[in-house]
Amino acid sequence: MALEVLSFVKPAWIKDLWKRLTQLTGERKQELDRLRDEFVDPETLRGLYIEPFLQDRNPADVQQDDLLSAARQPAFERINEFFQGGLPLEKDGRHQMFILSDAGMGKTSLLLMIKLMHLTSFWPKGHGCALFKLGKDTLERVQALPNKGGTVLLLDALDEDPQAWKRIRDRLLELLRASEDFRRVLISSRTQFFPEMEPDRFGRPEIRVLSGYHCPVLYLSPFTDAQVQDFIERKLPLHWHHRLCFQAGKIRDERAKADCLLKHMQDLRMRPMLLQHIDKLLAKDCRRQDWNTYTVEEWLDREVRKLREQHQGEQVPERKELFLACLRIAERMQRQGTRVLSEDELKQLIRADANIAWLEQFELGGRSLLNRNSDRAFRFSHYTVQEFLLAWGIVQKQLAEQTPLRATDQLVRFVDLADGIFRHVDQIALPCLLPESFGGGLGIKMMLIRGGRFRMGDIQGNGSDDARPVHEVELDSFAIGRYPVTFAEYDVFCEATGKENRGWGRGQRSVINVSWDDAVAYCQWLSQETGHTYRLPTEAEWEYACRAGSESAWCFGDDEAQLQDYAWYGKNSGNTTHPVGEKKANAWGLHDMHGNVWEWCADWYNSGYYAVSPKGNPIGPEKGSSRVFRGGSWGDSPLFVRAAFRYWYSPDNRSDDLGFRLALSLPPVRGL
Repeated sequence: MALEVLSFVKPAWIKDLWKRLTQLTGERKQELDRLRDEFVDPETLRGLYIEPFLQDRNPADVQQDDLLSAARQPAFERINEFFQGGLPLEKDGRHQMFILSDAGMGKTSLLLMIKLMHLTSFWPKGHGCALFKLGKDTLERVQALPNKGGTVLLLDALDEDPQAWKRIRDRLLELLRASEDFRRVLISSRTQFFPEMEPDRFGRPEIRVLSGYHCPVLYLSPFTDAQVQDFIERKLPLHWHHRLCFQAGKIRDERAKADCLLKHMQDLRMRPMLLQHIDKLLAKDCRRQDWNTYTVEEWLDREVRKLREQHQGEQVPERKELFLACLRIAERMQRQGTRVLSEDELKQLIRADANIAWLEQFELGGRSLLNRNSDRAFRFSHYTVQEFLLAWGIVQKQLAEQTPLRATDQLVRFVDLADGIFRHVDQIALPCLLPESFGGGLGIKMMLIRGGRFRMGDIQGNGSDDARPVHEVELDSFAIGRYPVTFAEYDVFCEATGKENRGWGRGQRSVINVSWDDAVAYCQWLSQETGHTYRLPTEAEWEYACRAGSESAWCFGDDEAQLQDYAWYGKNSGNTTHPVGEKKANAWGLHDMHGNVWEWCADWYNSGYYAVSPKGNPIGPEKGSSRVFRGGSWGDSPLFVRAAFRYWYSPDNRSDDLGFRLALSLPPVRGL
């Protein structure tokens, strides 16, 4: 006789669940009231709850562009599989599962929905379910439950449990031992609070410190774009009566504004907690980076109100003062290259700013943007919060230290959106990647390079005479392409202008068979498209960028054996170009500066120019018959791909080993 397949959770039950909740009486009604007090009012989820996905891999270990590539399974389906089956034969943790995620991903809501399906009698008869917020009395509450073998135990928010602070391993062992006799157990926690993992023999994550227990671990997946869109349509519903009241157009406009706002939120738009606030953000008319300001300010306002209630008659700091206190923590973390701040480090900051001490009294966890891990160290709920605070500090000139701050891509984007990145380069460590907006939607990546002095020419003295004498050059800051221009980028120009290009390769390979005149025409077109002044790099800029602070034959040194790691050239190319970025970058993050294709420079060529070149920002001879190109190509020997080697060609000539790289002129602002 086949065993009955039991169902504990199903998305199809959600619609009827809300109606059944209103009909609860007696002990079930009292249980619902307890859930409202201990967690959140289930009514806040009505019509909005979307079943999430679960996955085996930590989303934080996956690049943002690859989030959707991780194996996912609908949460109810995966949990149903876990709940099915009988009592375990061995108490080795395989029936006790952990569900992890960052803050705001919906851990509590998931456990609450499971409990509500039990409370509204969808579960198989004879099976119980208990949901508790972890705390001081958890072990006693668990011990008092009857019928453990027929009960599913749900324990929420390990990261908010005071009994786990600074003793995470001991607390985990207490909870696992206390829940061994239950049918199944789910325990939720923030990922960053959790102990380190190691793969089991099947490659699945396992908790390193729990010897003897083999608890499965799953991660809540960020929302997909489809789930985000579904949530927006639920949050801003469009019903038939809206058309009768001529409100349909307004709602469509609100949805369009929400879509625009969410694009600026990037991967944070995948978090249900922030999506819950989308109507408030729209009411505030938040634009671009303003959603961050609103989110942080709302959180701080909430904490200020709580502090005033708890400390009536005392002087409580205002939101602005707490904002600066959070900035001090963010700056210390960024300068130390860490995501956490220990209690000892916090005490050091408190001595410099007494307002920071108030942060210790914040209600951490849940919707808080500042949390603590198991060692009681502070950590922002998402790195983007830390980056936003730093961007605000840069724009408002509120950083505590003057040393340029290590820049992330998101930090640079925030600064650029707020006030333009070029106004604040003196506060940001260079080189750094410019925001994607500079590429006009073509995916062009530009590196911002701080100007400086370098020795230009054949320092080793084993090349041609036209690369001598070695002379000192001083350059202003500029931006240069991280990669040579690709066919994918150049073909857009050809389609827009009707220009023909027959070079072989296509896609992400360097564009070839382009003359100097073609390259300049592309720069002019791109400047019109983006509003930024694109051009070819000068020969001095090209060599400065290629050397990346070095004085060796190649950017990495003088050992020719390492060249194959950095360049496609005659020895390893197979007589063809290759997609850009496959070889190692130089110290400034630039790829393919050696080999793959030669690259046009802006200068006229003159073999004796180095002898008369000015020191500051040389742009080459005033006239000539040939233009310079640099870097060597897929068909050349190591000598030709050296940093100092020069070559020239008529500006109207084309070749299958010749392409170009973009440069970007910067406005004259302080700090450059």
